[in-house]
Amino acid sequence: MKPVYLALSGAILLAGCVTSNGTNAVHPISKDAAARGRVTLVQLHNTPSNVSGQFTTQFQNTVQSKLNECADGDYPLVLTVTLNGYHSANAAIALFAPSQSEISGVARLTDASGAVVGEYNIRRTIMVGGVIGAVVAANAEQNMSSAFGEELCKQAFKKN
Repeated sequence: MKPVYLALSGAILLAGCVTSNGTNAVHPISKDAAARGRVTLVQLHNTPSNVSGQFTTQFQNTVQSKLNECADGDYPLVLTVTLNGYHSANAAIALFAPSQSEISGVARLTDASGAVVGEYNIRRTIMVGGVIGAVVAANAEQNMSSAFGEELCKQAFKKN
């Protein structure tokens, strides 16, 4: 019986993470604009109060990096993000019990004239637990910024 308990304890401690999303398109980008789009600037409005001083720069750089992978056309776009929710999992709690990080906000894509070409409500949740989950939770700001960019790639530019 003891080996079963040890194996179960080991599995629980290692655990990992599960992601979910609740994204919807308010104003979907056209197929042509998505195919030709390239985000040249990421702007973040209303930085949450429960983040580090480096969050704004980290968010902008991380999201830009993700978008560079999925939107590499010749049609310049500006992304303006208004975050309306951010919560990061506690790494110490995640080690022993499931905990979650979540980021949500509005992603608005505009062209050079300022016209809105796409708008999305983005929400990503990452449920973490165990040793792997604690590591993920310890880097929540980076991971949630990356998740936001990935979700926008998937929804607007149809690429992961």
